[in-house]
Amino acid sequence: MSLSCRLDEAATHDVLTTIVVFGASGDLAKKKTYPALFHLFQQGLLPKRTRILGYARTLMERDQFTKRVTSFFKKTDAQDDIDRFLQICEYVSGKYDVAEDFQRLRGEIDANEKAMNKQDGDERVHIYYLALPPSVF
Repeated sequence: MSLSCRLDEAATHDVLTTIVVFGASGDLAKKKTYPALFHLFQQGLLPKRTRILGYARTLMERDQFTKRVTSFFKKTDAQDDIDRFLQICEYVSGKYDVAEDFQRLRGEIDANEKAMNKQDGDERVHIYYLALPPSVF
């Protein structure tokens, strides 16, 4: 499967998928990005072995992150769906100009893939979404 495939096609295959949301603590991520990812999750359009890693400079505990991520979900969304979605989400804090922080992020990606039973030769897809202000570049 090529990287040009549609995400819904990847969802029909057992493709190991990691989505990294840079700027995960910001307004764009909480108002648009995470609600859109949740909607894809609800519709079964994400591959079964998907993990979503939020990355931002803000130091946050897990409960702060989950509260922020779900703050713009619809009030009618089923709590069971939200709980299952949050099981595939994690948050990593780090700076954008420190190599060691990106190495730590890579370690988290590798650990998540191992937890998803990555085998040698498995296809895998990494999607990097930049929800960042221009000042970060």
